[in-house]
Amino acid sequence: MSYVEHWARAFAFTCAVELAVATPLLRRVEVSRSRRLAAVMLANVASHPAVWFVLPELGLRYQPMVALAEAWAVAAEVAAYAIVFPALGARRALGVSAVANAASFGIGLVVRALTGWV
Repeated sequence: MSYVEHWARAFAFTCAVELAVATPLLRRVEVSRSRRLAAVMLANVASHPAVWFVLPELGLRYQPMVALAEAWAVAAEVAAYAIVFPALGARRALGVSAVANAASFGIGLVVRALTGWV
């Protein structure tokens, strides 16, 4: 399987988890479910490609690269949520992004440990 195929699988997995987590968390600021789903997808499109295609090219060791990647993902998603939902507020946007990213990262580690899937 090519690197791009691995990325596509990881992107689909990440989106599935983050849609399940972030969409309900955004309900307070947006009643439209489809708008919340679109915002979560936009946030992931804004963050995930850089995590897979840009940050690994910086030459960092694995653990610092993963820490930077997760920080980037949270920051990019906070920005996306703040742009789409100005009434959300930076603190709540950070909370939504942090919880969604922690869920996708943690569940990803569990799935990887149980199945060997990368």
